[in-house]
Amino acid sequence: MQPTMPAATDSGARADAPPELVTSFAWPPLIFPMQVPWPARARDMLLTLLAWLAYVVILRKPIVGFIAWVSPSLGARLEEVIPIDYSVDTTPYLWLATGLVLLLIVNGVRRRGYLRRAPSADHDVPPLSPEAQFESAGVPVAQLGEWRSARCLHVRHGADGRIEGAGVTCPGGPP
Repeated sequence: MQPTMPAATDSGARADAPPELVTSFAWPPLIFPMQVPWPARARDMLLTLLAWLAYVVILRKPIVGFIAWVSPSLGARLEEVIPIDYSVDTTPYLWLATGLVLLLIVNGVRRRGYLRRAPSADHDVPPLSPEAQFESAGVPVAQLGEWRSARCLHVRHGADGRIEGAGVTCPGGPP
């Protein structure tokens, strides 16, 4: 994100207004179906269905209890069909967690070359020079050296909480 000064022709913009941050991307990011390969969509659908199935299996007793509360006759029939015991066997969950961890490890090892490569220059954000920062904040560039050597800054805020100004209070040394 890079700061920009509001244009003087904008309605309601003040000349002494602080810079506004301009984002170069939309938030939240949208993932369109045409940008995702079909194996990834199928995998996501399968994992979503498995997660919901696990959720229903874990909550089967409260679900049957709610149905029995709403309709006692239907609840009695469901309790005959769906076995509900009070013991919980965690072995299937352990195997599922082990499988997922192994899947992550195998994919990480298989893709380690891709994951270790340096980011491309297309994704680099150009740095904003101090001069450009001072200019966009409305501070004279001549004060750049004084601000760099300063140890304390006094910032003045307006009634609306916005920064109205700042000044060096301890130039070049500890307070």
